[in-house]
Amino acid sequence: MKFVIVVALLLSFSSNNLLAQDIDSPKLDLHLNLTPGDSYLYSVSINQKMVQEIIGEQLEMNQKLNTDYKYTVESNDGESIKIKASCEKMQLTVDYPGDQIEYNSELKGSDSRFSGLDNLIGKPFYIFMDTKGNIYKTEGFKELGDGLQSNEFVKQLFTDSALINSLNMNIYPTEPISVGTSWNKVAYIDLMNVKLQNNLSYTLEGTSEDLAWINVNGDINGLANNSDLKLNLKGIQTGTIETDLESGLISNGNIQMEIEANIQSLDLVSPMKLSSETNISSRKL
Repeated sequence: MKFVIVVALLLSFSSNNLLAQDIDSPKLDLHLNLTPGDSYLYSVSINQKMVQEIIGEQLEMNQKLNTDYKYTVESNDGESIKIKASCEKMQLTVDYPGDQIEYNSELKGSDSRFSGLDNLIGKPFYIFMDTKGNIYKTEGFKELGDGLQSNEFVKQLFTDSALINSLNMNIYPTEPISVGTSWNKVAYIDLMNVKLQNNLSYTLEGTSEDLAWINVNGDINGLANNSDLKLNLKGIQTGTIETDLESGLISNGNIQMEIEANIQSLDLVSPMKLSSETNISSRKL
């Protein structure tokens, strides 16, 4: 569950609240401007370290997930964009007490427990997003994982919510802005009975002829209180995003996150710390 919570937090934004500023420099309308027929390689890399204390003993888990997607733009009517996507490469490494996972889709038989993932490489599914980067619908992705004979960890990777949280690009303001302008994005997520709030502030730091640079700062709060679990989670996020002005895609991005939480189950309270770094890149094919 902890892994899924983190993935959901990384790139998941929903509502917009632009901070108006009186700046006289030229204004930019930042948005996705993808051309039908164009194809892109879109890569997401997540590297996490979690340390949890249980009855005075520290347990450490390290996990990495690197995924390359191919995007082909099928349509763009100025409001809605339809993208045919496929997973072209996946590398999953998990190291925790008592078990290790080493899966690489490019190495046959790298981990027999996850061999079913090999059959998913190159299989198409569809993403629908608006021009501000908000993914509002997917088609065919969950079905790719329905036939997997695998554990719950892998099945969680093939849910529509996991895909949206990983690929959502809803970072753009609702109106044209100038360099120095800041805007907020707030997401409310109810995930496995854990209520999460993600508050992020973006600032347009600068532009060139082809690129825009955006700084990211924010905080995360999470709360669960039920018969099985009580959780209090707080964290911060910082990072930078470089976007291509022609297409609007994130060309490079780095987001770092630090989280502290207390997890209570029955009478046992377990402190947890998590550090996470996400890198995003894209290029036209």
